[in-house]
Amino acid sequence: MTIEYLSYYLNENTPLYGGERAITIKNKGLISDGSSSNTKEISLPNHSGTHIDFPNHFSDTGKKMNDYPASFWQFKDVFCVDYKAEKEEIITEEIFKDCELPLKIDFLIINTSFGGYRKEKAYWNNNPGISPGLALFLRTRFPDIKAIGFDFISLSSYQNRLLGREAHKEFLIENDILIIEDMKLDTIAQRKIKSVTALPLQIDEADGSPITIIAEYE
Repeated sequence: MTIEYLSYYLNENTPLYGGERAITIKNKGLISDGSSSNTKEISLPNHSGTHIDFPNHFSDTGKKMNDYPASFWQFKDVFCVDYKAEKEEIITEEIFKDCELPLKIDFLIINTSFGGYRKEKAYWNNNPGISPGLALFLRTRFPDIKAIGFDFISLSSYQNRLLGREAHKEFLIENDILIIEDMKLDTIAQRKIKSVTALPLQIDEADGSPITIIAEYE
């Protein structure tokens, strides 16, 4: 059995949607400077790094962090589709064309290899996006699906932002599928996942939150 993170560490170089630079992490106390302990002060947007979008992100009446019980965050029917996406491509249900799909999925992971651009401008400026129509396809085909995740910065392609807003609403509001963005998938290809545990930072009434994801492989 192997257990690995599918999420990134947060730091001041973490890429953010639109190229924003808004994360600060500074030392608040240092033993080397005479403090009794080492501590840090952290400031960041709640949609930073590997993070999850809740329905409230795109609807004032949508569900928030508090509406999900602890049991929600354990995924037992995980499927990963490997699909190499091009810059600015809008991903549709065609990614399943050559896949042998399981009967049940509660967490779908899309491994596009776009994480290889994470240190480049293209990662946030030319990222792929996901078609609004994929949401209904997944909800119809997999009625137990709870979330999707992928290795690019946002469901919204930065160069197709209007379509991306529509896609967010289709997933989060119309089909109740949560979105996990900016996953670390560089070692996941061709491996059988037994289960995933995903733990959002418990921010009261949050519309989104950084999330730690741990995969157990068979």
